[in-house]
Amino acid sequence: MTLEVAPGEFFSLLGPSGCGKSTMLRMIGGFERPDEGRVVIGETDVTRLPPQKRPTAMVFQNYALFPTMTVGENVAYGLRVRKLPRREREERVRDALARVDLAGFEDQYVTRLSGGQQQRVALARALAVRPGVLLFDEPLSNLDVALREQTRRELKVLQARLGATSIYVTHDQQEALALSDRIAVMREGRIQQVGAPETLYREPETAFVAQFLGGSNIVTERGLAAELTGGEAPEPGYALAVRPENLRPSAEGAAVRIRSRQFLGPFVEWWVEAGEQALRARVDPGLEVTEPLRLRAAAYRWVRADDG
Repeated sequence: MTLEVAPGEFFSLLGPSGCGKSTMLRMIGGFERPDEGRVVIGETDVTRLPPQKRPTAMVFQNYALFPTMTVGENVAYGLRVRKLPRREREERVRDALARVDLAGFEDQYVTRLSGGQQQRVALARALAVRPGVLLFDEPLSNLDVALREQTRRELKVLQARLGATSIYVTHDQQEALALSDRIAVMREGRIQQVGAPETLYREPETAFVAQFLGGSNIVTERGLAAELTGGEAPEPGYALAVRPENLRPSAEGAAVRIRSRQFLGPFVEWWVEAGEQALRARVDPGLEVTEPLRLRAAAYRWVRADDG
């Protein structure tokens, strides 16, 4: 793979477990060495440099905080490794904690903090070394849903305020869409597509991207595709991608049978059968359904069926 991240950009590596996104992040940070190729930060080739000599700092998934140390000692750890003078260490610790709204927490032990506060301590430790690039390895995955959403909002505001170049690894599609300036969608060690969140969501190029971002229904059977679109069928090598919210009941369209319903608050999710293919549709909870039922795609996109 080849990637270029712009200064000040929030760039996410998104993909399922095992696709290589964390390996890529560790190579940028110096924790693993690539078999081939180079890692260049600014104008400097850092491929052979150890982590402590790179202008990077990592925020780990489990935060990697020392439970026997205070907040201040944890934040100062990277500065001690770099052998900065004590007075400069203290100034940087205060500055980093103030940036993450933890001023005055220096003498508290990290075990007495909430999960969200621990996440900010890990971020402050990364900021204290004043890196050129911040690396995030799924830092919100250990938080509960409510705290994850709150911390995600805080992280977005903080990153914009700092203007720090950030590379963020996640398998959570909503997280990547909410935080990123651009996203690289990965599969089996390869990049499927790179683009702004809205572009990837609205204009996926492959069946994998369409399914992974938004859960599109992928239809390769020409007859069913024609029924759903009102006459159009995929060209060889292409498939029809229809998002669940874009499948609508219609007097014309593909005949389906509802196999299950799930009430999910703002919508009801149907799993339906159209011939031998299962489809997912999301409809208004107040919609009255009469059978036989037919569905038509209100919007759709042709995507490459073979992701290569």
